[in-house]
Amino acid sequence: MRYFIQTWGCQMNFHDSEKLAGILEEQGCVPAGRLPDADVLLLNTCSIREKAAEKVFSHLGALRPLREQRPDLIIGLCGCVAQQEGERLFRRSDLVDFILGPRAIESLPALLREAAQRRRPRLADLAVRDDSIRFDGARARRAVGPRAYLTIMEGCNKTCTYCIVPTTRGREVSKPVSQVLEEAAALEQAGFVEIELLGQNVNAYRDGSFHLDGLLRLLQPLEGIKRLRFTTSHPAHLSTAIIRAMAECPSVCHALHLPSQSGSDAVLERMRRGYTRRRYLDRIETLRRWIPDLGLSTDIIVGYPGESRAEFEESLSLLREVEFDQVYSFLYSPRPGTDAAQEQESLSFAEKNARLAELQAMQQEIQLRRNRLHVGSEADVLVDGVSRMGGKLKGRTGANRVVNFEGEESWIGSTVQVRITAAGPNSLEARRIRVAGS
Repeated sequence: MRYFIQTWGCQMNFHDSEKLAGILEEQGCVPAGRLPDADVLLLNTCSIREKAAEKVFSHLGALRPLREQRPDLIIGLCGCVAQQEGERLFRRSDLVDFILGPRAIESLPALLREAAQRRRPRLADLAVRDDSIRFDGARARRAVGPRAYLTIMEGCNKTCTYCIVPTTRGREVSKPVSQVLEEAAALEQAGFVEIELLGQNVNAYRDGSFHLDGLLRLLQPLEGIKRLRFTTSHPAHLSTAIIRAMAECPSVCHALHLPSQSGSDAVLERMRRGYTRRRYLDRIETLRRWIPDLGLSTDIIVGYPGESRAEFEESLSLLREVEFDQVYSFLYSPRPGTDAAQEQESLSFAEKNARLAELQAMQQEIQLRRNRLHVGSEADVLVDGVSRMGGKLKGRTGANRVVNFEGEESWIGSTVQVRITAAGPNSLEARRIRVAGS
């Protein structure tokens, strides 16, 4: 059987797709070069925002002609939308043969066998088990490139009012330190030079007396792993010990994604984020004291229920005060079953959209100004592919800044020293000085 996987969402979802692909290949399946050639189609979904979930249902509708041409095509809906919607999915779409939650991935072979033997069986496994965290990363079919994902924890124990992750991913569970070290060593042997440690609340990692800072230090002897990153961090769990490990461990990248969600104490309290603006800024001050060259990004939600103009202005002032290197900003999206979804929204879509445009325009100016500070400087760039900008190469610095430059595809996977020649709001332009080892 030939399989094809389509993925929406975060790094966790993309790595989950690598795990699903590995499980399928253990069953003798092979990847299809394109969707129309597939015998099995898995849709690995994201439900963090309403638009992401609706894209999946729109895509299912677009698949109907293919199903009519290929009545034996097996379609499985996996991931967070599967967990969120449950068996209601079968009423919403008659194209789905089975649904599989993100914590129950080891059921895939059984569901696939049943779907192949009993057409339209309408099967589901939404159990919240530890399949995905216990999964041996050596089984995953990994994407080609120098970077590999490694899940070290899953789930979230927070109760943020807008977030559906605790519902779709369950409560926190951490991978044992011994297994993390074994998987990281295997990735080093396989030739990967960068590892990104994943978890919905990665700073809450814990195995016995070991926390994230201790794990970062234990990974340092892997000389082939030149770069370590981790995501996603929660401000309430960003300890000084983690910050020190970032500063003191040579392979840990000086880059951090630290979602603030709002600059207003009143909104943060309504969101149940568990910190204040001042506490968030204290963490930023500590980070920049220990790591002056830190590349810092964040998330901002615009139009949370009840957000006043003054509260929105506090988010703008947070961006001006911190000057993030990148901001992922979104309109508030009510998710079913969350506390915030019960709140009356006070802003129209047009008003929320206008605020989002205002925030993004201001952040583009900040990013352009910050990026221009790097023109003339040198940087080490891990080349990860071909840029969409005129066939150039692209890569990232340790601080997670995107760099485009002329070069040869044989450099992909190598670290290239470059001099920054120009800057835009979202990326840097450079010329190569030398390739590592040359």
